[in-house]
Amino acid sequence: MAERNFKQELYYSYYEDMEDGRDTESIDYESLITIIQELHQRIEKLEKWQNRAQSSAKSVREHIDFNGCYD
Repeated sequence: MAERNFKQELYYSYYEDMEDGRDTESIDYESLITIIQELHQRIEKLEKWQNRAQSSAKSVREHIDFNGCYD
């Protein structure tokens, strides 16, 4: 998987105010929402994959006779 620079993707900026000391940080919230949506889609895909894998494993266990295999 490729490395991602989230500060760049979020258009992170930092402004150090020398006059009154109120430093400011900001991000682009639309970019943040996009990253969260992407993460949500990946989680949904993983959950679907997990359900299929569990279903397949259950099917294998039901159709294979394991009696005597571990004696």
